[in-house]
Amino acid sequence: MNRKLTKWMGAALAVSLACSAQAAHYTFKVTNPVAKAKLTLTWNADGTTKTIELTDGEGSIDMNGFVPQYGVLTYGHAERILYLDPAQDLNIAFDGKNLYAGVTIEGSGAVINKYLNETSFATLGTRDTMMPEDTFLHRADSVYQANLNLLQQANLPAAFTEGEKIRLKYESYALVPMYPNNYRYFQKQPDFTPSDRYYQSLAALTTIDGSLMAYPGYTDFITNAIMVNAFRNGEESNKAFMDYLTANVQDAKIREYVTNDYIYGLLSVDGTDGAEDLVAFYRQNVKDAELLKKFDKLCNDWKALWAGNPSPTFSCPDIDGKTVSLADLKGKYVYIDVWATWCGPCRAEIPHLTKLEEAYKDKDIHFVSLSCDADKAAWEKMVKAQNMQGIQLLMGSKDAFLDQYLITGIPRFILLDRDGNIIKANAPRPSNPETAKLFDELLAR
Repeated sequence: MNRKLTKWMGAALAVSLACSAQAAHYTFKVTNPVAKAKLTLTWNADGTTKTIELTDGEGSIDMNGFVPQYGVLTYGHAERILYLDPAQDLNIAFDGKNLYAGVTIEGSGAVINKYLNETSFATLGTRDTMMPEDTFLHRADSVYQANLNLLQQANLPAAFTEGEKIRLKYESYALVPMYPNNYRYFQKQPDFTPSDRYYQSLAALTTIDGSLMAYPGYTDFITNAIMVNAFRNGEESNKAFMDYLTANVQDAKIREYVTNDYIYGLLSVDGTDGAEDLVAFYRQNVKDAELLKKFDKLCNDWKALWAGNPSPTFSCPDIDGKTVSLADLKGKYVYIDVWATWCGPCRAEIPHLTKLEEAYKDKDIHFVSLSCDADKAAWEKMVKAQNMQGIQLLMGSKDAFLDQYLITGIPRFILLDRDGNIIKANAPRPSNPETAKLFDELLAR
């Protein structure tokens, strides 16, 4: 669920916003401005975003021809949900130096926006997804009803209230699509299968309608709901996703959004080598020019990392201070672990990596761990304390190798051939049984 729409995040901020009722003229005053932070206003209904140029912390913007709708005020990394009505004045003041200091809202639009920003709404939490199915679904209904009660008590205009019921629905039930995976993980029951009642409840909430994208919370909910249904039979494959979307999502706007969300996110990590079907499906369903431009760049960037291409190189000190480069490792396969001491998932893979290193210690495979740690002492301490094997190298957090391999998250595993050419730019993890099978196939050649 996208909680950032209802909370301040990040940068220190104090901002005042005034809206003129006559001409949709918005004026802004930012006190305690943050260097390089931009002030923007986004209208949810069509995604229109305007950047307000500030001079000495002050700026203004004229906006005409929009219907009342939800919007987002952004300054730097901080965001606040608003309800924008061109016929109402609005004056909002924030002090971002203390994120819990509260907010002052004035003007003719203050009542609705105070409700949005000051109400303590009920929410589902991660702990709720550990409950038995019936208990969880009852809890979700209770959260929604509690929020409807808060809305009723607020006694807001009828037009807003009807739309707010929709927003509250998707905010309240946000974790319902996440329930199966969360329950399997937290309860350590990988074979857990939800009942028909769960899928019936989810179906009742899942309305495929592009106009609902104007409501905060809807896009996250609908994307997750589609994924749950696409992978309902336990087949988490790209084909299952594409087949489900083709058969069940006819709304072009929703299909475009979910396609971009799933495929762009997937290929950003896994790369485009061998993913021709996903690339074609993306271009078939996504028509937005800016999204296509971004996707084309992604595809072009990943071409350099296709199998058979020479690997980007590295040259880093080992635990004894000796410099080791990729060229020094030619003649054997190279399995690279890009990791850091502060990364929990990275540390979770270390025992599995140790087992692989032991199993293949006399084989033609170099096991190389490239640490992204900026803190050399922390890296040295962990490597020595845990007697970590393989070739341990300190790459640091700004090495060009990270950018060249398009690494945006760790751990990341890379497999190279004996000549330093890429076999897999995003190889399976040590914990994946497929890794050992892949090693055996390569060594048998």
